[in-house]
Order: sequence, then C-alpha cells, then structure tokens
Amino acid sequence: MWTLIPAKERKLYTLIESLFYSEKPLNLNELSKRVGSSKRSVSDYIDELKVRIEASGGELTSNPEGFLLVFPDNLSIDTFQYQLLQSTPSLKLLELLLIKDELTGLELENELFVSSASLSRMITRLKETLADYGLGLEHHPYRLTGDEFLIRRLYTSYYLEAYGYENWPFQSVSFDEISELVNSLAQSDSVQFETVNVQKFLLFTSVSVIREKHNHPIYTSQAANDCIHKEEFKRISGHVRRWLSSVMSSVDKIEMYTRIFSHYMFYYFRSYTQKSINLTRIDHQDFIKDSLLDICRTFDLPETDFSHIAGKIDDSLYLCKKNGYSHALGSYLFFKPRDYALLIIYSSQYPKLYQSLKEMMEQLYEKYGINESKIDTEEFLYLIISRWDQLSLHLYEKYTVCRVLVYSPLSYRHADNIARLLNSKLERACDVNVYSEPFLTVDKLKQYDYDILVSTCSLSLDITQPIITLHSKVSGKHLHPLLSAIDSAVQKNREKIREEKGL
Repeated sequence: MWTLIPAKERKLYTLIESLFYSEKPLNLNELSKRVGSSKRSVSDYIDELKVRIEASGGELTSNPEGFLLVFPDNLSIDTFQYQLLQSTPSLKLLELLLIKDELTGLELENELFVSSASLSRMITRLKETLADYGLGLEHHPYRLTGDEFLIRRLYTSYYLEAYGYENWPFQSVSFDEISELVNSLAQSDSVQFETVNVQKFLLFTSVSVIREKHNHPIYTSQAANDCIHKEEFKRISGHVRRWLSSVMSSVDKIEMYTRIFSHYMFYYFRSYTQKSINLTRIDHQDFIKDSLLDICRTFDLPETDFSHIAGKIDDSLYLCKKNGYSHALGSYLFFKPRDYALLIIYSSQYPKLYQSLKEMMEQLYEKYGINESKIDTEEFLYLIISRWDQLSLHLYEKYTVCRVLVYSPLSYRHADNIARLLNSKLERACDVNVYSEPFLTVDKLKQYDYDILVSTCSLSLDITQPIITLHSKVSGKHLHPLLSAIDSAVQKNREKIREEKGL
C-alpha cells in the first residue's frame, strides 16, 4: 500500500517521522540518509515541511546541531498520517470505488482532476497493490472485485488509518444511527465489549451498509460463510432481529442490519459472545488457550480466560489459509499502531516470555499449514499482549519490585506516616515498610528484607543497601536521590528475578 503514495510525499513524511521520534536534533547529513536524497533536496523539503507543520500548530526549528520538531501538547504524528493518506490521489480513487461503486474512466478523471494518462498509471498501481490482498479491479466500468468480506476489511483498515477516531468520513451513512446501534449492542449481556475497537467496528458497519446498498451482500463471501452452521445461523439471526426490532422501526433497515449483524456474530463477535457460537470447521482454539495457560504457569502469572484471544487468532489464521493473497489483512495497511511499542518493551524486558509466545505462534502455523513468511507475527503478538487481561500490571508487580524500609528515630508512628506519604508519592512497584524496633542496629536490620533504607535523620551504618536521608520537603528535586536509588534497585532485582525465573 505504501507505494500508492507519491515518492516525494513518502519522503516528506519520513522526514517528519524521523524528527518526531528522534530524541536529539537531526542534521542534513542524517536526514538525507533517512530519505535517500541529496542534502540540497532535503533542504528544500525542510522549507516545505515548515509551512505544513506551522499550519498544524507545530514548529520546525533549527540550531547548530540540526533540526527539531515541536508539536502542541494535543497533537501527535497521526495528524500528518491523516493528511498524507487523505491527499493521496490513488487512495481517493479507492474511496470513490466504495462510495460510487461503479465509475467510468471519464467520471474518475473528472472526480480526481487527472488526465487519462495519469488515471491509467494510478489504475495500474492500484491493481497491483490490490492483488496482494486477494482483490481485483475491473474495467468498463471500474469496480472492486473479490471476496466481499475481504473488501470490507480492507476498507475498514484504510478508513481507520486515514481518518482516525475524530473524523467521520461517510456522508451517506448516519453516524448517529450507527453509534446508537453499537451503544445498544455494547449494553447487551450477550456480547463482551471490553477489548473491542469501537471506532473500527463503527467503520466496519458503515462500510457494510454502503456495500449492502450497492447490492454487494455479505452472504456472497466464501470467507465469511463457508464455515457457518445453518441452524446456528438461523438461531443467531432470530436473536439479532429481535434485538434490532427493539431499537428501530424501519422494516427495511431491520432486514439490512439483520443480514450484517448476523454475520458479525460469526466473523467479528464470535470471540466476544458469552455463549459460544458453533462453526462447521475444525478450529485450534483449545490448543491456543491451553498454550497460553501453560505460559501462565511457567512464568507464575494469574490464569485468565483466553477465549476471546484464541478466537481472534484462530479466525485470522483460518482466513489466511483459506485465501491465497500474499499480504494478510491485519490491523494496519500503512502505519503500525503506536501501541506496537509494547512489543519492543516486552521483547527487551521479558525476552523469555516473548520468545514463548513466538514459539506458540510457530506451532500454530504448522497446524494450519501456513508459510510463516506469509504471516505478520508481530500482529498476533500484539493481539495477545494487548488483550491479555492486566498482563503488564502482573508482570510489573511480580518482576519489577523495590523494597523500601523507613526508619525514624522519633517514633514508629512518625515512620509510618512517612511510609504512607512515600506510598502516595512513588508511582512505582515499591513495597514500603516501617522499621518497628525501638533501636536501630545492623543486626536488627538483618531481620528485614529491603533494598533501600530511608531515614529521617543522618545515618552511617555498615550495610550493603543504600541509605537515603529524606529531605523534609518530600517533593520535587528533593525526591531525586530516592527515585534514583529505586531505579537502580528495580533494575538489579529485575535482572535477578529474570535469571531465577528464566524470564
């Protein structure tokens, strides 16, 4: 998909992205290497970027060390991602093929303000790109072809990246109507909404409405229908129709949304329903759930219900095996979601756990008979990590800990008050306890398990743990010595625990 964007625009975005993620100024030499252009060209790009960035409320400044990008507090890199995708002619063409469904070459030239030669080049590039996703583009008139389910997924991913969470891109679909339906569904006892990307679901529903109105029914999709049990589908459809009849009165709309949502229950919400939905195909959900439970036991993590994770992975791998496209339709087409940074954190801080998840996925590829090169394993790892209930919290509390012991010569109560104050100040996995003996001695300290000794008075003891004398102002720069000692203790404990647990 990236190649659909003009080369110059790709370079301009790469410059913005490089500056955005850099923790130091970048000079012309560094930037020219990033985009593969001469320093003179990059200098011209910088002048153009300054205008765009200022128009968005940001600033591109320079100093002797290089260039710095400054955004307002309420903006991020996604602002420029939206601008890039929405201004790309080939992607506007893709949007037109959804909204208008069928168009002649002349109509496309007039809509896009391009010549016939330019349109021909755009069509060629778009056809090549769509083929990678198992889709096609017919001529006379121009229209998208392929499995209906895959078409809807492609458009959903595109609109989510191109318009984000604040902009509604469909003039022909009522946001209020769709959001009311989703709100009603979210309050239903039969569906678990905790891990559903609501905006993605809104877009998926809207794309489906447009496709249904253009007479492209979802039941023509082999991917969405070939494993549906007829009796089960009849049961689900009846349940969906009764629900829709309670929230809307139009018979035509009830029938349309019944078709859409009945299929949703099989290929979108099957993993989230309270009552399991039976399929006619063999799945490997039990293997996935058992494997994740084994990982819980191996790394001493609380066991939880992995049904929704197993269902999503199983459905995705089944579709990948069923369809012969070279690029699996994942959670993004152009830009990795910002939360993919979780993968970097997990792979570096919990490498053994991360490796165990990768090995589980490799076993699944073998079970499905899928070539690993066809799969974006990162997407499945992100799915598991992001949807695993409180995984980050459990890992942080279990494997990132620092024990602080508080001593005050005034009284136990005074030390206890200081401990409570530190608990409110330290937003870290710190276990703060109070030294309760009437006299402080090295021998008595040996009875306590601690990493740092905090005192309200000056101390000089022959112990291996650091001693931090707390300033009377327990805030700001006066807390820095303690915070620094905590960071060091956490790092040492983390390495020790990982070595002991094999994490």
